[in-house]
Amino acid sequence: MKIYFDTGLLLKLYSFEPNSVQAIALIQSQGTPIILTGLQQTELRNALHRKCARGEMSAPQLKKALNDLQRDMDGGVLQAPPLDWPGVWTRADRLTARYVAATACRTLDVLHVAVALQLGVKVFGTTDQRQLLLAHKAGLKTVTLT
Repeated sequence: MKIYFDTGLLLKLYSFEPNSVQAIALIQSQGTPIILTGLQQTELRNALHRKCARGEMSAPQLKKALNDLQRDMDGGVLQAPPLDWPGVWTRADRLTARYVAATACRTLDVLHVAVALQLGVKVFGTTDQRQLLLAHKAGLKTVTLT
């Protein structure tokens, strides 16, 4: 697993949004398996439920999206690598102290970058410009949608 995608990109696999076509192409170009940590899984499911609550998707669309997500997890398209969470928290604290004043990243954005670093991946994919800057400052190559 060589690339970490933030939840905003992964969400576009399960719910049509602007740039979904480009996001799908980017993610598919990296092959499988795709990293899916507990953090991404929880945030992704939460985002899908919130879309339904805001009327951006119907209950049947939510059910299909959640089923598709589970199918991809069960089928190995999405895989959860072992992760040292205490190490993630330490990295997140260091990233916060060093870069958040310059990037204004939120806690979850910092956690995603910390997870990527802890996993030893070299490339970070996101559409969030602050998170993109943080990942770059932290030494990761970055990709985004064009």
